[in-house]
Amino acid sequence: MNTVRFAIRQLARTPGFTVVAVLTLALGIGACAAMFGILNAVLLKPLPVQAPDRLAFVEGAGADKGLSARTLQVETLLAWQRESRAFEAVGGYFAFFDYQQYTLTAADGPQRVRAVPVTQNFLDVLGVRPQLGRNFVQAEATWDTPTALMSDRYWRRHYDADPGVVGRTLSINGKPTTVIGVLPASFDFGSVFAPGSDIDLLTPFPLTEETQSWGNTLFAVGRLAPGATPSSAQTELDTINARLSAEHPDRGRLDADVKSLEAYVRGPFRAAFLILFGAVVCLLLIACANLSNLLLTRAQARRKETAVRVALGARRLHLIAQALTESLLLALGGGLLGVVVAAFVTNALSGLRTFSIPLLDTARVDLPALAFAFAAACFAGALCGLWPALALWRGETQTALRAGGGAGDMGPAAARTRRGLVVAQVALACLLLTGASLLIRSFVAVMNVELGFRPQQAVAWRVDAVRSFENDAERVAYYERMVERVLAVPGVAAAGLSDTLPLGRNRSWGAAAEGVTYARGAYPIASPRLVDRRYLETLGVPLRAGRYFDARDGADAPKAVIVSETMARQLWPDRDPLGQRLMGAPDGQAHGTVIGVVGDVPRAIEEAPTPEMYFDLRQNADYGSVELLVRSSGATDALVPAVRAALREFDPTLASGDYTTLEAVVGHAAAPRRLTSSMLGGFSSLALLLAGLGVYGVIAYSIGQRTREIAVRLAVGSRRRGVVGLIVGEGLRIAVLGAGIGLVAALAGARVLQSLLFGVSAFDPMTFVLNAAVVLGVAVLAALIPALRAAATDPVAALR
Repeated sequence: MNTVRFAIRQLARTPGFTVVAVLTLALGIGACAAMFGILNAVLLKPLPVQAPDRLAFVEGAGADKGLSARTLQVETLLAWQRESRAFEAVGGYFAFFDYQQYTLTAADGPQRVRAVPVTQNFLDVLGVRPQLGRNFVQAEATWDTPTALMSDRYWRRHYDADPGVVGRTLSINGKPTTVIGVLPASFDFGSVFAPGSDIDLLTPFPLTEETQSWGNTLFAVGRLAPGATPSSAQTELDTINARLSAEHPDRGRLDADVKSLEAYVRGPFRAAFLILFGAVVCLLLIACANLSNLLLTRAQARRKETAVRVALGARRLHLIAQALTESLLLALGGGLLGVVVAAFVTNALSGLRTFSIPLLDTARVDLPALAFAFAAACFAGALCGLWPALALWRGETQTALRAGGGAGDMGPAAARTRRGLVVAQVALACLLLTGASLLIRSFVAVMNVELGFRPQQAVAWRVDAVRSFENDAERVAYYERMVERVLAVPGVAAAGLSDTLPLGRNRSWGAAAEGVTYARGAYPIASPRLVDRRYLETLGVPLRAGRYFDARDGADAPKAVIVSETMARQLWPDRDPLGQRLMGAPDGQAHGTVIGVVGDVPRAIEEAPTPEMYFDLRQNADYGSVELLVRSSGATDALVPAVRAALREFDPTLASGDYTTLEAVVGHAAAPRRLTSSMLGGFSSLALLLAGLGVYGVIAYSIGQRTREIAVRLAVGSRRRGVVGLIVGEGLRIAVLGAGIGLVAALAGARVLQSLLFGVSAFDPMTFVLNAAVVLGVAVLAALIPALRAAATDPVAALR
């Protein structure tokens, strides 16, 4: 206890040093604690289901990654439920839930809610039990008795956690729907299966002939039987699928890709988050190296005092314990402040729903994160105090007592230690900066991808018409009047309708050139978009040949279709696509005649363009809700309230509050990459700052030790420019060595980054050269400041 009190008094005597040391460690420990909280939620913490290691996710195994190719038919799921022995139970959910419309009629007006239809046993397969009420029963797996389970978030936000909500009847899409339960707070469907989405309700999905006729619609989740593995389940499902394919050749390709639920949810993000965690560990090491240098300097200033205490009988082990106690107290102070920083950063990131990273919203500075922060603080304290303690151990009492002044020199070993610590800082900073630069260049390449449309000044509203229509013609007329009403709003330059916005909801249909024979399982695939006659021009998709939809393409006219450039090249490589008939595959039904070719719009921002085809809403009724796209002639901020007012005036039952800008759609598509690059960029910037401070500290201390030498040089005629060059050269040598080590380490670790890059090579020489130049430039600047101060020394005053 006396040692602790003495250490506190010593730190209180130098408040400037203490504050700098605590802040330096707070940056490192805070970043580590925040990153661990995020890493724990995204990668380490068990999934919020029962025995997650026994759950498997099953999707289609086709090369095409559209939802239609990745999903399963109802009859396939039923066959697995009947015949599989590798699974105790198999459930599923409707993958195209975002195409559906759900409007809740409330006292304060219509509200759009997001609901996911799931099989009756889906929650039982997961082992999820409602906190209130019950799960679905078999009798509710029908459209005739609408029921719903409410998410905990929606329940608390809109019903103030009222337990009386169970049994209440809500009006959804004009139908009375009974709330049978509230899901537990630990389980959020969107956080696990649809990251970035706020899912409000779960509803039953009937496994019937009607839903079978919809084709591929389901993702499956199965609970493995004791002793079964995803590999054995894969073998079994392949056998079942082969038999089904032989018995039902009309169902097209039947296949399955079985993987653990853990791998499905977390696998795509594991490498990125492990790299980020490694980066914050490097940042903590840099902070520790910086503090170690500060403590070495502090030990140098107190060397004569220490020598006197040793001469009077103090034991070296006691002095070493005091030095370690000081560093541990500094580390604990930095840890406490770092936890506050970590809590702020973690809460800010977890509250953002735009990153589409599973379970990110559950990240907290919880007990494991606090334990990690405590361990990191202890590690940092021990590491920071190690070198000063060793210096005390090696110290020579008589030499220190004979030295003039109040400090003396700790010798060449301490100088080498200080320089070595700075070299390590520079190397780690160069490593982080190179990795961050590659990711940032990759993000810039993603944002510079040719989108094929103009996202600027465009806003989209999700339109869910609650009213029922007698026929398709009445529905088309309703939407036509709505668009005309919006076009009358001042500031609206264009408006159009589509069943889906670009860069999202990527279903796919078979599409073939008429007269061409394709092998079974090799039918061409294209993404269908249902649009009105104004949409393509409103979106800004360029016309390459033919024409857009117009008044000639009404419900009674011959079916027309517009195809993308990629689709035209793939289906008709040797002829003009205009006037060609597009056929369905494998059913052979005609999709329509090609009337136009438009530019490519990528299905995903990081994928090469895939075939796309556009159908007129008047000729194809395969849509539920639609997206109203409005292009403004000026700022969109003023346009939004005016359009919302127009929609309310047109139909008071429309839920018109749910809107987004196309720029936000593009940003959402690149959000995970933005998070990775921005976090690593922030870590590397802090690392570079700390490395620069390290160079500054070493050079400034070196100048303090060489004041007499510098004064003599100036007195005998050395130019001040030469003194500056001598000192800057010393800092540059340290930086060159550190940058060289950092570049070698970056080259060795470049392969790890390759899978995260887009449009740039992990071994891009320009990136390596520029980052080395930046590191050296910062080092020169850090050395130049004390060098200029040294060059301004008055030789006479210094020699006195």
